[in-house]
Amino acid sequence: MGVPNQELHTLVDFVSDGYLVTSFYLDVNADEFPAPEHIRQSANSALHTAGKGFKERQKHLSHEAAESLRHDLHKIGQFVNAEFQRDGANGLAIFSCSARELWQVFRLPTKVQTRVVFESQPYVAPLATFFSHAKPTGILLTDRQHARILTMDDGKVTEWADSEDFVPQRSDQGGWSQMRYQRRSDEWAKHHLDHAARLVLQLEQHQAFDWLVLGTEVDVEHDLAEDLHPYVKDRVIGRIHVRIDAPEAEVVEAARKVRDLAEKRLIDRLMRQIQDYEGASGRGALGLDDTLRAVSEQKVHILVVQEGYRQAGAVCPQCRLLLGEWRDVCPACNIPAERVDNVVDSAIQRAFELGSVVEVATEYQQLEPIQWIGAILYY
Repeated sequence: MGVPNQELHTLVDFVSDGYLVTSFYLDVNADEFPAPEHIRQSANSALHTAGKGFKERQKHLSHEAAESLRHDLHKIGQFVNAEFQRDGANGLAIFSCSARELWQVFRLPTKVQTRVVFESQPYVAPLATFFSHAKPTGILLTDRQHARILTMDDGKVTEWADSEDFVPQRSDQGGWSQMRYQRRSDEWAKHHLDHAARLVLQLEQHQAFDWLVLGTEVDVEHDLAEDLHPYVKDRVIGRIHVRIDAPEAEVVEAARKVRDLAEKRLIDRLMRQIQDYEGASGRGALGLDDTLRAVSEQKVHILVVQEGYRQAGAVCPQCRLLLGEWRDVCPACNIPAERVDNVVDSAIQRAFELGSVVEVATEYQQLEPIQWIGAILYY
């Protein structure tokens, strides 16, 4: 479940060749839409409203472009009414451009606002929260004898290894034999931890992850941390305490709590950097106007936004300047500007197009000190 990073890049780089792309988002969370017919009713209502908007757009489109949009809406309606299965998803995203054979369907673990957008490119801004809080994460569980390695990526959980090394058990007998036996047991346990650390490095090279969560017995915790390759060690965000044979759901739940805390710490750290850079080196943009200017000038390395933050504004169709207020004319090009209901989404969309990192703060009012939005700049 989710949108693989490669798929996001494909959508962002999509070339429509003059046609419009239909981006369809549907809230399908079970609390508000418990039955399939509730989902279908919501989808049909959104598509009906979009159909009215299409009729308004149709007069400005070529026959081929209009037929492409008409087919998009028909195909989306057919899919939701006949094929869609929730399967634990909270959100649905569909991107379609029939004339250019684009059709991508994604089930999301995060909720989205139901909407239909017709634009020259896929509208991916609503995916920002999902990507910000679904960083690929590895989980390494190990004791003195067993190891399990799992990954959480795009809402999908995979168990990659379940290895067991023979380790002699510690002896309760006294004397020199006990000391030799325990020394041998410790050596075997160290060999096992080395093996587990190598497995994690091999996995990272095959299935890259941004973060790593460790779960170990207390007496081997330090040894495992020392055995990890520096490239992997830098990705450790915390530890969990679960049995080596714990059910997958229990392991994942514990790891997600660690990841949620790491997300909060990350947002706090970025916010402090923005405040420091804004005053010292000029590499920080703080507040809406400064951030929109930095996005327009393609300077943004990391964009940080408070979830739910909205502001009406305008976009220049020629130079693509983003403005944090409704303006009839672009101050740079002196041509009519296009009003937008939410220029924050426009900034997120542009950041994705530029390859910038987008982080979304979901904790209530977390970004209030930087006026809900900010950025760390390249220069």
